[in-house]
Amino acid sequence: MNWSTAFTELPSASMQAIYHAIQQIATSDIPIIIIGETGVGKEGIARYIHNSNPKQDKPFVAMNCGRFSAEMLQSELFGHERGAFTGAERQRSGAFEKANGGVLFLDEITEMCVDAQKMFLRFLDTNTFTRLGGNEVLTTDVQLIASTNRSIGMAVAQKEFREDLYYRLDGVVLRVPPLRDRPEDIAPLVRFFITELAPKHDKNVTGITSAALLRLEQAKWPGNIRQLRNTVHAAISLAKTDQLELEDFPDNLLIAPDLEKPNLPFDIKQNTFYSLSVPNLISQLKALPEETQHEIVREVLEHLPSPGKKEIFWTAGMSWHQILHQIAQARVEKYPTIAKAAASLSIDRRTLKKYAELDTDNPNDIANGFDFF
Repeated sequence: MNWSTAFTELPSASMQAIYHAIQQIATSDIPIIIIGETGVGKEGIARYIHNSNPKQDKPFVAMNCGRFSAEMLQSELFGHERGAFTGAERQRSGAFEKANGGVLFLDEITEMCVDAQKMFLRFLDTNTFTRLGGNEVLTTDVQLIASTNRSIGMAVAQKEFREDLYYRLDGVVLRVPPLRDRPEDIAPLVRFFITELAPKHDKNVTGITSAALLRLEQAKWPGNIRQLRNTVHAAISLAKTDQLELEDFPDNLLIAPDLEKPNLPFDIKQNTFYSLSVPNLISQLKALPEETQHEIVREVLEHLPSPGKKEIFWTAGMSWHQILHQIAQARVEKYPTIAKAAASLSIDRRTLKKYAELDTDNPNDIANGFDFF
């Protein structure tokens, strides 16, 4: 059994509703959009849809639209002719051709560049496309499944996604809730991951203690199922018995609302925070979906005084550049010189000064910004 079928056994009402919806649309070619935070298992659900319909013996091609530059994305989707761009030394088929007769899964579709959106819309209207740099009109037959961890409506409102393309894709929408909203799914997921991963470590791990499972069920899991799997994987490698115990789970992998947080002001509700007390705090924060970043910290904390921890700032409604601007300003105010402030973050003075002086209301400043974590 793999994840694409394991999710059908999850007991939460929301996942069972998704499972039953898939049964109703399994034989249809209608476009499907899967919406959910990073790590909730969107590709696994897409694979299950593919395995449940008449196209199951045909290709399943998955592509992440956020991993490519604008030009390369068009090439990856539609292919290119020889000489279409620098380095295009031979003709190459794209995802649409490779998925012919089967399913094309486009992950993070809201990251698709505008030019690719135009070509994509043309395909939806005519079932035809041309390779980048070519003139030949090609036809392919694919079922489209798209996913995103963002609100497509918000992307349309911000002029980042074509409204007409949104309406053409808006057939069946499957919304996958985050793992923190369905803790009853954690036990079967843990059992599945133990069965999958224990043999890779030559460990005779067959289960988990009730205390350890309770801790997992109380966790927030901003990385969702992907984070849970990695956590169980790490615990299996540390296990000394046939049962995963509480001590097998590293604290910095658990993000639980009931962890003691002595450094937080008394008037801040504990359950609005995650335990991210590890040296690479900011890089962890940045790796989460923006909505989760905003949820993590809703009160302002100048800094956490424990060694190795960096500042956490109020992120509600703030962009990542604004967060970095706040961090840079705080360090400039704390240290007597720019050099010492920059050294405290292990960055150069130019980078620190750039962000400390960044005009976060100026789109040009934001466009020219760069990260220092």
